[in-house]
Amino acid sequence: LKTLKAPIQRDKNDVDVMVGKNLFDQIDCAKCHTPTMQTGYSPIEVLSYKEFNPYTDLLLHDMGAELDDGYTEGYALTSEWKTPPLWGLGLSKDSQGGLYYLMHDGRAFSIDQAIQLHGGEANQSRSLYNQLSEGEKTQLIKFLESL
Repeated sequence: LKTLKAPIQRDKNDVDVMVGKNLFDQIDCAKCHTPTMQTGYSPIEVLSYKEFNPYTDLLLHDMGAELDDGYTEGYALTSEWKTPPLWGLGLSKDSQGGLYYLMHDGRAFSIDQAIQLHGGEANQSRSLYNQLSEGEKTQLIKFLESL
């Protein structure tokens, strides 16, 4: 499993996808959904010190009351969630009967709905997203679906 290839971004040269990526950065989604990381040393040479694009920081963040389900795992508070990788997001519908089931419990049926559930530390990014025009939101979502 260690050597399985990560999902490859699709349509990255599409103008709307490129604009959507810039919007992703501008509204600070990349603060937690960090685009690029690097592996450390691995005894498997092809895995050592390689850049990859998971779109996560792998850290816990307070996501606010909207996602506080009263349950905890380990040392996390009930409103804290680890940033999920966004790589492969646009492929997830293919494995879920053509539908999205997003967030930790599948409660969001669209990328827009998932963004609307971001509170707490992500409240500012959600607010900035809501200020985008409909066209800009479409471009941002097209970028996310390219991952």
